[in-house]
Amino acid sequence: MSNLFNIKRFYAFVCKEFRELPGKYGLTILSMIGGYLVLLLLLMMLGISVSPFTRMTVIMVYVMITIIFAPSKLYGNVNHARKGLCYAMLPVSALEKTISMFVINFLCTSILIVAGLFAADMLLYLIVPSRMEGFLLNYETARLFGEELIELFFLQSIFILGNIVFKRQKVTRTFISLIGIGFLLGLVMLLVFRAIGLENIERLADSILAEFPKEINNWNILSYSTFNSTYRHIPLIRNIIIIAYSVTGLITAACWVGVYRLIKTTKY
Repeated sequence: MSNLFNIKRFYAFVCKEFRELPGKYGLTILSMIGGYLVLLLLLMMLGISVSPFTRMTVIMVYVMITIIFAPSKLYGNVNHARKGLCYAMLPVSALEKTISMFVINFLCTSILIVAGLFAADMLLYLIVPSRMEGFLLNYETARLFGEELIELFFLQSIFILGNIVFKRQKVTRTFISLIGIGFLLGLVMLLVFRAIGLENIERLADSILAEFPKEINNWNILSYSTFNSTYRHIPLIRNIIIIAYSVTGLITAACWVGVYRLIKTTKY
């Protein structure tokens, strides 16, 4: 039997982790679904109608909160000096544990919370369709959903790594680390801008803005539909998106490599 990866052993391990998921995080998922229902009902009581795009945005926020806290709830003790011994001694390889974390944290947890939120939205749509302004899924909301899932996977990968790196206050310390990294990157950018010079930056900005349509409305770029239909096709914007997704992919891969190495080498 392979010490690196065995499909039967991996399947049995994932099934075990999935059976334990409701007991560890089921109540939180149900609470998030209930919170979404309460929010929509409050908006309706105030006479506010909610569009499909608004509802999808709210759903993505709820999914983001759920998957950020999932690693610490499901695997909070894996690197604990005493409680983590049970996890370390499981008869599965480090690779199987890492892939299982991905399956349970992102796939299973995301499917459960998304399915629950969609079902809650459908229920209210069937009861009071006039307040819902249409069915949740359409071309715009489906595209938003697909793009946000990629970003959510990137975000959760960082918090899964933070869950393995930090011994206590895992979510809080991961947030603080992200803020610190953001501050350092901002400081580096400031130094770069000062080295380049303000006048050169202004000339570069003017040349970039020259590529945008003449009829551009400065506020339209904040509209998701307008951005997709107009600005996404501009070469500059398209290149920025490609670079952003490439960097996101590299960071995500680095996080999972780090998770694998830490699971394999953590001392208890």
